[in-house]
Amino acid sequence: MLANLVSAAMITLPSVEVQNKFGSIANLVKGGEAVAVTQYGTPTMMILPYTLAADALRAYRAQRLVAFMDTMQASSTNAPELTLNEINDLVHELRP
Repeated sequence: MLANLVSAAMITLPSVEVQNKFGSIANLVKGGEAVAVTQYGTPTMMILPYTLAADALRAYRAQRLVAFMDTMQASSTNAPELTLNEINDLVHELRP
């Protein structure tokens, strides 16, 4: 779905017009249109349908998590293997 948005033509409007016609713009977005908002001619933000934005945010967060996990594996190759009992002991040790 995100790939379809990127390849599709997008409505581009100046921020003043978005402010003045927000109700109409909101209806366009609810209908599936993506709107790029410009300030002084420079694109500064996008208004996306909720489901598309939620999917994009989920994918972005997953990508960041994978990158973080990749760095963690590289730095923790010497970490000892813990048994389930040892993990439980550590968890209960930290609880008041």
